[in-house]
Amino acid sequence: MNGEALNNNQRTITKSLVLKVVIVALIVIFVLWLIVNIKDYGKVNLIISNEEITSNDQVSVQKFKDNDKIYFFVDRIIKPSLDCNAVTIVIDYYENNSFTHYKQITFEVDKHFKNLSTYIPQQYFKRNGKYQLKVLLDGKLMATREFEVEK
Repeated sequence: MNGEALNNNQRTITKSLVLKVVIVALIVIFVLWLIVNIKDYGKVNLIISNEEITSNDQVSVQKFKDNDKIYFFVDRIIKPSLDCNAVTIVIDYYENNSFTHYKQITFEVDKHFKNLSTYIPQQYFKRNGKYQLKVLLDGKLMATREFEVEK
């Protein structure tokens, strides 16, 4: 082999090696991203507020006045849609040192709905005290949030 052919061969090997290193690095980054985020895949983001909720970056409120409307927002973490046929909101009231079933609202939705956002009528929260909101997607408990209604 002459010097020029050897030099071209070394460049080809170097380019090939760099390409392999880049591919391996991308695979490692992707796997690390999966490890960090896979635990949240499919989980539900539940936000409750005394104001209308338009996106999942708003903060939940834990104390409400007895005349406040209670809005809720439900979407999936990482998943692009709710991927269910029914969203059930269960309202539990705290009495005798535990939460007991109080009311339930079920929404029929299409699987491609990205989120569900609405309010719960004030009549559901006539009594002051602690409440718990549970979100069930197709009957499976996905999220729980506690809050308090005061005068």
